[in-house]
Amino acid sequence: MNKVYPVFIVALILVLGFLAFKIMSFLGCYVRIEDFDQCWKLNAW
Repeated sequence: MNKVYPVFIVALILVLGFLAFKIMSFLGCYVRIEDFDQCWKLNAW
């Protein structure tokens, strides 16, 4: 049971890192281009 927690923690960190990267990419695009629709399409899942 102890080996489940490190795997869960690593998976959680990877998912949160990916979400943070997507949010930062979108915000950076929005600041530069100032077009919500175009940035949303560029940063689509």
